[in-house]
Amino acid sequence: MALKELLRRGIQSLLKKKKTDPVSGETQKLITYTPQSKTQTAKQLAKQDAQLPVKVDRKITDDLMMGETRQPAFGSAAYDWAMKKGPGKYSADEWIDHLTSTRKVNYKVFGKPTSRIERGPKKFTYDKGSRFAGKEATINKEELFDTNLATFDSVGNVTGGLLGAAKKFNLKLSAQDIGNVIKMNPVNRLKPVEYGGVFNTRKMNKLISGAENMMFDLNKTANLPVTVYNNISTSMASLKRALYEGNANGVNQSYKLLMKELDSISSPPQNIKTLINQIKGNVDESVRISRGSGNVRQTQYGNETNYTFQGGQNYRETVFVLDEPIIGNRSPMQNMGHFSNLKNNIFHVRYDTRFTPDGKRGLVIHEIQSDANQNIAKQLTSKEAFTGIRRMNPFQKNVEIKLLLDSRMGLMKSIDDAISKNQFNKARALSDDLRNANRQINRTMQEGPMGDARLDYFPFLEADAYGDYALKFLLNKAAKEKLDFVAVMPFNKLHFRQGYKAGNERFYGYASGKGIDKKGQAVMPQLMKKAARFQDSKTGTIKISKSDPSKPYKEVVTENFKYPDAKGGKKIVSDYHETASNAPMKGYKLINKEDPRLYFDAFAIEVTPSMQYTQKLYKSEGGLVVDIFKTLW
Repeated sequence: MALKELLRRGIQSLLKKKKTDPVSGETQKLITYTPQSKTQTAKQLAKQDAQLPVKVDRKITDDLMMGETRQPAFGSAAYDWAMKKGPGKYSADEWIDHLTSTRKVNYKVFGKPTSRIERGPKKFTYDKGSRFAGKEATINKEELFDTNLATFDSVGNVTGGLLGAAKKFNLKLSAQDIGNVIKMNPVNRLKPVEYGGVFNTRKMNKLISGAENMMFDLNKTANLPVTVYNNISTSMASLKRALYEGNANGVNQSYKLLMKELDSISSPPQNIKTLINQIKGNVDESVRISRGSGNVRQTQYGNETNYTFQGGQNYRETVFVLDEPIIGNRSPMQNMGHFSNLKNNIFHVRYDTRFTPDGKRGLVIHEIQSDANQNIAKQLTSKEAFTGIRRMNPFQKNVEIKLLLDSRMGLMKSIDDAISKNQFNKARALSDDLRNANRQINRTMQEGPMGDARLDYFPFLEADAYGDYALKFLLNKAAKEKLDFVAVMPFNKLHFRQGYKAGNERFYGYASGKGIDKKGQAVMPQLMKKAARFQDSKTGTIKISKSDPSKPYKEVVTENFKYPDAKGGKKIVSDYHETASNAPMKGYKLINKEDPRLYFDAFAIEVTPSMQYTQKLYKSEGGLVVDIFKTLW
């Protein structure tokens, strides 16, 4: 048999070879190249084996808008920087250089000096003419991972993702290719699911205030027994709290108790009966508003006092979900932790509305938590988090596959040409490249966890990342609602209720903005500072209300907390307002809106009108530590 024919058969055998799946032990047929496929384009093959990415037109729009003509909720600075690369196609190394920065590190091996190049995040400044002109932005390592553009090893060598595939097979990519991938980041498809705060709070405020004033008049006119009036007032306070929390069960229970107490007033004269009916009418209308038209989701955790500081108004919860299967996870559509009725609920934020002494209103963050990523993050070291080994991003593998299929088509053509010209050594070398391409395609197309060590994937692994997203979501919401600030509950007012947890102390911090041991920077205050610099806002410690300033009578509860002995054993004395009332009640204290006892200190960011527009995705690197390289690699 002629050498030419032997080589041709050997290559065909390579293409049709089966391999064993390391997970299931089952054999899988490699993607094959057949004579029929010679007439197919790479694009056709890609459509056959993988769905092509959605086409994204490169439009000249405002920064952060990612080519959209309408304002998206969030936009990518990485997209803006990628578009700066200009026309043409560039190698993987050129793109890696564009999207990251480098530095030379000198060290010694067995006493002999040597050096290496390490990669870190890329910082750039927006040009003159941009609404962010002069503002610095950073291309974040987590964004490169979540987009599946690139994964890196501990010193910054590219190991996977789209750029990893492009580097391996010497493929070139345009700015449009990179922009498409960035825009298709799964975080751009997160959906906020809102609980509470949907009803007309202004009208409800008026109805409830009217009912409370009429109750005060009822007590004076009817000279009610103290017990009866206290029971009515307590039921009314419970109903009010449940209404603003969106707690359906609490509303129903408190409503029944209040009606029962009002009906217990025996043989009232007509004027008293009329007043009672008016109170009932206001309450009935308030309850009706809270139930809305069936679209109101009732809050779930307003009464979870370990995580909720009593006394606020319009308590709300927002859950961010990725409402699509995450292929490769142990369950592509998971129910997790809090809000388990929602599939792939990535993280949530809980907050309410409070006031400053000068009457300004704002949103106050009680909790930000990711049930999806909290446990996963604990199982990864900082070096493992974004390598793509134990935790693999399954999104946009189709883009990689298309590139690899394009490469395979080129290799097959080159092999055919080499054989036709009797260039057998070249054909053998190309067949090795083809074997590697097939392996890469199969590896890329593999779905499901690779053994017990493989962890599920959800975007926004780090608390800093989803904390930043939640903060900017609330800044946008506050700007649209014409509020004045967004603040975070300090550790020593709320989060100590869970016992001492260094993670909570570091994340939420204190009113000063400090973190653990009131030193360094806490995460949320630091994220606020970064947002303020980018949005021309300001941050600092402000005073916010423990309860409604318009209700002067407060039910005050005092709490005591002692830090662990290892932390100095210092005691915390903290108080909160369980309820507030317009009328004096037994055990309640008179605390007017001018009284400093009504307020506590918290770290806050000023809301500016520009915050109602597109917010920047991902936090900047280098804020929590000085060395930007240290945080990335």
